[in-house]
Amino acid sequence: MQAGRKRSGMRGFTLTETLIGVAILGLIGVMSFGTFIAAVNSQERAAEIGDRYHQIRQAMLRMSREISQAFISEHRFCEDPRTKTIFKGERSGGGMRLDFTSFSHFRIGADANESDQNELSFYVDDDPDDKSIRSLMRREQSRIDEEPDEGGLIQVLAENIKEVNFQFYDSKEDRWEDEWNTEDTDFKRRLPMFVRIELIVPNAGGDDETFVTKTRLFLKSSILIAGTGFSQCLD
Repeated sequence: MQAGRKRSGMRGFTLTETLIGVAILGLIGVMSFGTFIAAVNSQERAAEIGDRYHQIRQAMLRMSREISQAFISEHRFCEDPRTKTIFKGERSGGGMRLDFTSFSHFRIGADANESDQNELSFYVDDDPDDKSIRSLMRREQSRIDEEPDEGGLIQVLAENIKEVNFQFYDSKEDRWEDEWNTEDTDFKRRLPMFVRIELIVPNAGGDDETFVTKTRLFLKSSILIAGTGFSQCLD
């Protein structure tokens, strides 16, 4: 009798209790998996944002470095303009476009017929790989010719950029200029002391973010070395 009572007191879980337990475990699993997925997505999103900001920083650093090495030169033949140097920043479809000649070219090939001089342009245009967005473009031609704002290789410097804008500090007049063109009388044979670079970038929330930096130019006037046989052209 005592053994029978002992066995009857040792019963297991009922089917209802088992189902409730399985349901609770399943709910915990779903919640844990959802938390894990959310954490992974957040990590991927943070990595995307970090990569995005890194691309913008690198683009601005490169523009700053190359603009700082801009130059204009009188060392050309006036009768046969095989080379022409400029510094021209003006309004464009994506904010502004800056065309200039620079000492920032790196020679990659050992025997390449190139120097440290080049033609450069920065502007915003339709992305060649995705026409739904606009990107910051960089044009470079490793040899300066009579058309310093044309030709060369065009590549994307930063993706999904709304506008690029420039301002130019005129040390002669002690003021910032919205445009600069060394072919105009007011700016002939001289460069700005500082250039302000502004990128307007759309973010994931639909708003615009603005990134700004400034760079100083090493050469403020045109190069003309006496005794080389060159003279200032009238154009």
